[in-house]
Amino acid sequence: MKPKTRMTLAAGGLVYALFAAGCFRLAVEHGYERGVSIGEGSFVLLGATAFFIAAALSGWQASAVALGTLPLVGWFVATPWNSGPPFLVASLIAPCVAAGVLLRKGIMRARRA
Repeated sequence: MKPKTRMTLAAGGLVYALFAAGCFRLAVEHGYERGVSIGEGSFVLLGATAFFIAAALSGWQASAVALGTLPLVGWFVATPWNSGPPFLVASLIAPCVAAGVLLRKGIMRARRA
């Protein structure tokens, strides 16, 4: 794996981890939103874990990112009153890029066969 790719994935994981920390901080500070903040933080932490796994494993990068970040998209679809469309759109970036990479790899394999 190229160092640039590994660093990009690790940076994505760091951004997700910081966002998860912010969600958990809100759960501690604001009791009335505790359940929502813990739920959101958990899905964001899953995405961070997926990015770190992708940075460590060379063969499963796009799959790990897609599988790890899609639950967050589902969370924002299920709770539109919580964060609104900007967070839904932002949460779609990682799984869409990962899906594009998977699609490209599939097309390349089909052409070789």
